[in-house]
Amino acid sequence: MTTSSAARRGFIQQSGAIAGGLAFSPALAQPADIVLDFRGALPSSVQFRRNGPATFVASDGVLHAVQDNVPRFPDHDGKPLGLLIEGEATNFLVNASRPDARGWSPGAGPIGSAAATVIAPDGRAGVYSIQRPPPAVNSIYDAVITNAPWTEYATASVWLRSTSGSGKWRLRLRDFTTYNGVATVVEVSPSWRRYALGFAWQIRDTGAKRFSVLYNEILQPSNVLPPIYALNRVNPYERVATPLTLDNVLMWGAQYEVGNDASTFIPTVDGPSTRKADEVTFPTSGVNAANGSLTIELPLGGRRGGVILDAAGDRGGIRIAYSNSGWITARVGDIDLSGFGDVTRNRIVRLEWSKEGVQILTGDRLTALTRQAAQRRATTLNLGAAFRLGMAQDGAQPLGRVIAKLTISKVTGSVGQINLPAIAPAAYVQSFHDDFEDSDLGRINENASGSRAGAPAWRSRYRHGRQAVINKEKQIYMDPLFAGTAGSALGVQPFSIQGGVLRIRADKADPVRVSPYIWNYRYTSGCISSELTHWQTYGYFEMRARLPRGKGYWPAFWLLPKRTAWPPEIDVLEASGARPYGVRSGVLEKPRAAKTPGGLWIDQFIDTSDGFHTYALEWTAENLIFFVDGTKTFDYGAHNIHEDMYMIVNLALGSHDPNWIPDPDDTTPFPGVMEIDYVHAYRRGV
Repeated sequence: MTTSSAARRGFIQQSGAIAGGLAFSPALAQPADIVLDFRGALPSSVQFRRNGPATFVASDGVLHAVQDNVPRFPDHDGKPLGLLIEGEATNFLVNASRPDARGWSPGAGPIGSAAATVIAPDGRAGVYSIQRPPPAVNSIYDAVITNAPWTEYATASVWLRSTSGSGKWRLRLRDFTTYNGVATVVEVSPSWRRYALGFAWQIRDTGAKRFSVLYNEILQPSNVLPPIYALNRVNPYERVATPLTLDNVLMWGAQYEVGNDASTFIPTVDGPSTRKADEVTFPTSGVNAANGSLTIELPLGGRRGGVILDAAGDRGGIRIAYSNSGWITARVGDIDLSGFGDVTRNRIVRLEWSKEGVQILTGDRLTALTRQAAQRRATTLNLGAAFRLGMAQDGAQPLGRVIAKLTISKVTGSVGQINLPAIAPAAYVQSFHDDFEDSDLGRINENASGSRAGAPAWRSRYRHGRQAVINKEKQIYMDPLFAGTAGSALGVQPFSIQGGVLRIRADKADPVRVSPYIWNYRYTSGCISSELTHWQTYGYFEMRARLPRGKGYWPAFWLLPKRTAWPPEIDVLEASGARPYGVRSGVLEKPRAAKTPGGLWIDQFIDTSDGFHTYALEWTAENLIFFVDGTKTFDYGAHNIHEDMYMIVNLALGSHDPNWIPDPDDTTPFPGVMEIDYVHAYRRGV
């Protein structure tokens, strides 16, 4: 990686969805060295192995079984799409082939009923039925998961079919110890269709899980949300008393598995059943290590957290993958590339390397690709003996998608420089900025002294004394000059600046040298505040940062009033290290009405720890609007906050609410580091 942050920022670019990328048209006149076409057949140079049966859904909608070591070639409208490559997966449901009898309404059982003769998606009989009853009675199908290991992300799925026309039913996945979970409403059609529900569990969610299909009231949206979030909120529907009509739904093939997407169906009867990973490899011998390109065509797009291709990627070779946020990433020799923005819907991924540098591009047409990331520096490749498709060499991070074609060529394009987009609204002009190009840490201190042009000073604590810890946090905010109750400075430095990035470090306090002098608090961390150097009324505020993972971490970017008063408070960002797939924005003000919205958690949108994400607020006299990576996430609406506010960035540990921010414990990875690329503020121009 480069040592200059200005240069480093030049190698990161979001896709054209927010601020259009640079178009790239590859030279296609020269013949490709190697073309692997997977549309309907396995190329002769490719080796395929799988040590167990698998299934896939063909274009006729029927689930088909495939035998050991037989590749799968899904098609669409009679045309083959390519080779489906899936990683190892386990169905952890105890009762995947039958419902939990305790959850069924009377008479809904399938044995001896008409439902027993209905053909299931796999072509056999024996599906289960559930009827929507009168309002006083509940209908519910429960699948019990009691033996699954704790995992960060899990997906539940089930096949449903209505026998009385289309109807709305609710899917719910819940931990029955904490009652945390997710629910959504689906429209069940007269044809078999598989419905899936994914959720990122919090660290506290260690109880038995239940996956339910249920109906007990008409459900209406409780508020209006952007479409990309509507299916991911916990309990996003409110109950409305409405007359019900009868609706009979057939169910089959429930599945609960580790991962952020549903894999193909895994049959099981009384306990976990595992499908082995597909192993798809081909030799690297025909690849020019000095210069070349890899072009992969994915007709159904990619998958967050999945690896597209790996050839000793962790040992100086090549690995192309998606981050958990859907950004395209690549490891080429000793160079790391990362795009900006979810590009999993793009059908083409192209990697190029030469003595000029490396770059990665994506798009839907070979003649118009968008450069996502680039670095102008040569590297040496050590590819090993074979490429592996669809996952890492060790079988981890399965892609679970169809690969149509792979082209290896000597054709490369000119490596371009890509700049970070300007996400701030055009009507605003910058009023404050710290890009942390100046590495002087002395400007972060008790009195916010020592500022220079382009390097503002920050106060290293809240406006009250350091001992007055709020929200039952478990740390003391430090700087090297802070002495606590000792006679001299304790010398604890939670800040560092390198390569244009400010790092705030949360760590255990030395039990002898530090903790006794900070009122026996066990942890130290850092806070920066513009209380003494910058404040304004209204504007656009933006921070770009990567947040730490781990139980207890509570990073935030927020605004407080210049006058000594509370509320109001505007939380541009709050996050939990125990909930890395969730971000929260919110507002605290004196109550104006019983239903004043206070804030909103957005789940399953990004992974706050997998890269530098941009968190922003536009504050006007009429509204408060929040953004993540340029996408609007929360519209607060009318408010009564019309006074000067200043900015705070901090990394807390623990809180007053263990269900939200649990306290750190022996599982917490110390130190925790919050990395901040920049903090900007803007005023509306005249």
